[in-house]
This record gives sequence, structure tokens and C-alpha cells, in this order.
Amino acid sequence: IDGTLSKMMMKSALAYCSYVAAVLLAASKNTAALSISNDRSINRRDALIGGAATILGAPLACGAASTPSKPVAVLGASGKSGALCVASLLRRGLPVVALTRSGEWPPKKIDLNAVGFDGDATSSNPLLTIQACDVKNAESLSTNLSGCRAVVYAASASKKGGNSKEVDGDGVIAAGNACLQQNVGRYVVISSGSTTRPNSLGFKFTEMAVAGIMTQKRRGEVGVRDAFSNQSGSSYTILRPGGLDEPKQNIIQGPSALEITQGDVLAGFVSRADVAEVAVELALSSAPNVKNTACELYYRNKVVPVDKGFKKYLQDGADLDRLYGESYDELFQGIKPNYDYLIDA
Repeated sequence: IDGTLSKMMMKSALAYCSYVAAVLLAASKNTAALSISNDRSINRRDALIGGAATILGAPLACGAASTPSKPVAVLGASGKSGALCVASLLRRGLPVVALTRSGEWPPKKIDLNAVGFDGDATSSNPLLTIQACDVKNAESLSTNLSGCRAVVYAASASKKGGNSKEVDGDGVIAAGNACLQQNVGRYVVISSGSTTRPNSLGFKFTEMAVAGIMTQKRRGEVGVRDAFSNQSGSSYTILRPGGLDEPKQNIIQGPSALEITQGDVLAGFVSRADVAEVAVELALSSAPNVKNTACELYYRNKVVPVDKGFKKYLQDGADLDRLYGESYDELFQGIKPNYDYLIDA
């Protein structure tokens, strides 16, 4: 554990020196880059991820420290969502530990440009540590999460990685327990919409597609909620994305295109790129209202009820907060802490 932690902290220090040098160089060459995120005339996607100000123009997390120190770990880093979480952190100039079952990264068939990262995705990048970690092994989790500021759980059942009980249920809970043991500040779990609605078509279809996966995702959510109850030093957020609309829209549309609700009564499509961005922002956030809670995420342009009985929540004046924002700060500010789902819906 000490050797792994020392390695990660040394890479973090080197990464920060490189980060500062890059910022100063960019500023000396083009001072206009410093104000890119405030220029309303610039295309929103460019402001988020493009141009010479890839680092400078990246959206900062709510309440996150601007100086990178401890890394963020991503479990399931070789998967479609996990790989984009790693790339999203690298784009921000933050140290990250990519944890995969094989200990290899990046995955060959995933386009990291979906989140605007086209830099060094190998272990020669001082920001990146690549480690083997099996979510089915509690000792492996404890060792690899030691010294991390936050953890994003993006793993899910696969033929080689394990079934839904092992990964979406037991693994989610075990990683949460490891976060508590190692005093990791934030734990974000990428789950799924409709996990609390077993009678909905979304639940039933997904449950059939991957045997028992929705039941196990819900068991994982409940296990994390129970484990983190009465814990003051660490907190969690369950992120429940809608249908993952790709590859045709696997780009960052950004906070203004998104809607967040809490209740598990509304849904829609969302790209893995936007899911990764929001998961990272939540992991970096120190805002008290995002602690120990769950929320749904989808694009606001086509919202549907999770079940036909929930159509009333689409109406104006419905007893449900539908959250929007031009920035992640604004999008997150209405999230309620200590919330699971709308029980009386």
C-alpha cells in the first residue's frame, strides 16, 4: 500500500509541475485563452473541450480545489463510460488512477476524443497511473483506493469481468466499504435509471438483457446508502443516467442540454460522454447538497415518464424539481442531499 501511494503522490507532484508550466505557456502565447469559458460567442462545445485552452477552458467542479493533489480513481476504466471518465479527468489536468481488471489502459476501441482528450493516454503521462484491480477482491480494492481523493465506480457485468451480482451488486458495495476504510472523500456510482421501478418497462427490459442486473444495481445502491449512513468524512452520490444514446450523439452537449431530477420517475437519453462529465464533476464536488444522495440524468429535449403512471410529473406545477443550468454549479445546486427516490409516486 505504501509503495502504491508513494508512486501515485510522486506522479501527482510531477503532474502538477507540468500542469503549471502548460498554463503559463498558454497564457503567454494567448491571454485570450484565459477568458474562453466566459465568451458567450464561442461555441459551447469548444468552450468546454476545444482549442488551445483545453486545460484552461475545462469546466471546474463545484467547490473543487484548483490545485491537483491526491488522484481520482476510476473503477471499470476499460469500459465505455469508465474510459471516458479517465479521459475527462486527464483533460482537466488532474491526476487519475485507471483501474482495470487486466491492468491495461487505454481500451483500443473507445474514442477518448468524445470528451475532448487527445493527449498521452499511456503510463508515460505523469497524470496517469494504471493499475490492475478486481472489484471482486476486497484486498485489491483497499490497496488501490488508498490515497485517493475520490472514486468513480463505472464497472458493470461482463463476460470476463463477472456477473451482475459480483460486479453491480457486491462490487459496488465492496468499493464503497473500501472508500470508507481508506478515508476517500467522495464515491460516485454510475448506476441506471429505473432501478427503483421494477414494474417499469425499462427495468424489465434491462433485467432480461443482462440477467438480474437491475436487481443487483439496486442492491448495490442500497448497500452503499446503508454503509455511508452516519459517516461524516466520506460521502457518495448515485448517478442514474437514462438510455445511453450512442454512437450518433456520443459527444459532450454540456450542462445546458441536461436535466436532473430526483425521484426515479422521469427519464430520457444521454450520451456516455455527458455521463462521464457529470460523474467527474460530482466526484470533484465538495458541495454539501450532493452528498449521500441519488439523482437521474438525461437530456432535457425529450423527457418521458419511467412508467405510464408517472405522466403527471411532466406537467407544469408537478411536485417534482426538474433541475437545469448553464453550468455544472447551477445544474447541481438544486440537488437534495440524503435522497433516494420518490416513494409515494
